Amino acid sequence: EVKYTVDEVNKYLEQDLLGARILPTEQWAHDGLNLDLNKDDYQLPSHVRDKFASYLKVVGEAKNERDEHLYPALVDLLNSISDGEQNERMIFYKQDAVPVRGSHVMQIPDIGAVFQGLIKKEDTSHPPTSGRIVWGHLCTVVEGKLEGGKMVLAECGFFHFSSNSISNLDEDTSDRASKTRRTKTSQTSSIESRVPSTEGNAPVGVPGAEDAGPHKVKPAPPRATPLGARTQVAGYARDVLSHGVLRSHVIMFLVDSKLVRSIFYDRSAIVESGVLNLNEPEDQLIFAKMIKHMRAMPAEGLGIVPNLDALFMKDPKSLKLGEAMPQYTAADGPPSNDLFEWLEGSLFTFAYKDGTRTVRLKRVLFRSNGIIGRGTIVVRVECNCNHCDGHCDWYGKKLILKLSFPSKTRVSEQTFMDRCKALAQGDHAWVLNHLPHIYWTFDVFFDVNTPQAKFKERFKDDYEMRLMRGSIQEELQPLSSLETSKDCAQVFYDVVQCHHWAWKYPKILHRDISQGNIMVREKDGEKYGVLNDWDLSSWVNEQRDGPTSKFRTGTKPYMAHEQHSHDWQGPHRFRHDLESLFYVILLLVCLYPSPSAKYTAPMSPAQDFEYEEWHKQDDSFLVSKKYHLINARKWTPPVLPFFLGFTMWLIHLQRALDYGFIAFRNHEDFLSLGKHSKSFDQDTLNNHFSYETVVSTMHRFSEEELKTR
Repeated sequence: EVKYTVDEVNKYLEQDLLGARILPTEQWAHDGLNLDLNKDDYQLPSHVRDKFASYLKVVGEAKNERDEHLYPALVDLLNSISDGEQNERMIFYKQDAVPVRGSHVMQIPDIGAVFQGLIKKEDTSHPPTSGRIVWGHLCTVVEGKLEGGKMVLAECGFFHFSSNSISNLDEDTSDRASKTRRTKTSQTSSIESRVPSTEGNAPVGVPGAEDAGPHKVKPAPPRATPLGARTQVAGYARDVLSHGVLRSHVIMFLVDSKLVRSIFYDRSAIVESGVLNLNEPEDQLIFAKMIKHMRAMPAEGLGIVPNLDALFMKDPKSLKLGEAMPQYTAADGPPSNDLFEWLEGSLFTFAYKDGTRTVRLKRVLFRSNGIIGRGTIVVRVECNCNHCDGHCDWYGKKLILKLSFPSKTRVSEQTFMDRCKALAQGDHAWVLNHLPHIYWTFDVFFDVNTPQAKFKERFKDDYEMRLMRGSIQEELQPLSSLETSKDCAQVFYDVVQCHHWAWKYPKILHRDISQGNIMVREKDGEKYGVLNDWDLSSWVNEQRDGPTSKFRTGTKPYMAHEQHSHDWQGPHRFRHDLESLFYVILLLVCLYPSPSAKYTAPMSPAQDFEYEEWHKQDDSFLVSKKYHLINARKWTPPVLPFFLGFTMWLIHLQRALDYGFIAFRNHEDFLSLGKHSKSFDQDTLNNHFSYETVVSTMHRFSEEELKTR
């Protein structure tokens, strides 16, 4: 399998870091921790002051962060801060230099924190043996540096994380740190982007787009820079959110010598506190209040979703889960189930009709990998049946739980499916075989005391308020379950028919066609293609108005080429979804030896796969590559032997797109010259790339007629 380094994966976090904000520490604690520092009457006891002094002494004597005394001194300090043993829910320990297991890459935080009872107090000053800690165990992470405060002091949008900006820092950072902490005005600043911009590309569909030559996204910034340190900690946050228990947010700390910042991560924003200087008594007290408060927090305060009973987080026996786990696996493609086996057996309770219902989690089937966004997880479940009164209406059904964090204003998938079912009567009933079956949906809102509600109140429209949305659905099979190329063709043809029906009758546009959203249902010995995951869908009549961000939906390798352009202003059209399906087929048949085979990277340049980089690159790369593909003459796709029957499909679909955009450019040229031109159908490129055009190609495969539903 393809293996990636931490820096190769973390470079994609810069898009999330773009919107990072800074709040004065008092405001950050109020919003992120629900802690009023002024009302907390905690005072530093003498033994805690001694621990501060011991840590500062080690900082003064250590030559670099590899000093064997540095992290143990910080661990001792953190664990000394409490409001009595009865309130110590969490314990800090030294993780360095053993990797935390269970994510796509090997990462080694310096200090972790877990719930009391998982590890013994006497084991906190040295890393747990055999790599036993997995991301699902962690409550928080503390990353330590010894760069004189430079990694912490640089501010988002102020120093821009450039080497020039930190070269003139004062030797004594105490005054700057205190000034930063005491700033009373809310500051919203953005990290300078190093992600290549799509600005400067020629308008999509017009000759002159930049050449589609070799292109590489810039690597992750060096760790010995402020942006590199932020990216490193964000990588830990991503793995806690994406590979740990079900969480809405996580809080972490970046400590550099005497200075410290607290950082909040959730699905909408990254929010940093001001800087605290641990050499100042006032800042020591503030830091201690925050740590004391966090150690006493219930699970929900740490971001673990309500009503999740994950006993493994406190059970020492669960440490055995990490012993045989690989250090990392492929970063692309569906995650290995082995990474998430610790979730099996956990219980999750949700509102159901007039009461509640509890399901037992089993295998994780999918998890998104990132910070900002919906954070979708799909896990196989079974009803725990404690609330079913001896009769379970889900008995015998294969069930999955899908959880995500969509915008609070987004229409639910259930609403779209209810509309489809209402119209799928009589001659239209066939479409039900090609839509997901949703048995129950529930929403969990963030109440007024949660960080999400407080940040929304503070940042207003600059913070996207989300909710946790869950649904219990029928488990479907992935494309990898198919055994023949004809089965694949029938599934793709089914999806085209279902997509067109939803657009024409209930007036719904899917907007996120990808390989992962095309599934298979087996019924009465027959396989049906299912267009799944309608979470990003919209009503067709609501496509004409609204900001561009609402239109730019989809999964990057499969998005229509126009959507990658900085100049594109929407709306998302019917043909964009058909173009996405073209890319789904293209990447499958050119990169995978068969539906069930794992992707294998080329072993030499002679074996280079033309479309491999589509899963790794940015918008400027993709808009150029796709533009040149659509406009290519005498194009022949490099289809792998198993899928040779798709060659003519792809050639005909590419040609239809090409002719459509030629017609569109001619139309635009007429208008620019002030000449009269007939109306042009944007949804179908004047019928060059319409449903009828696509069906005329896809209804046959290798000279065999497929089933028209």
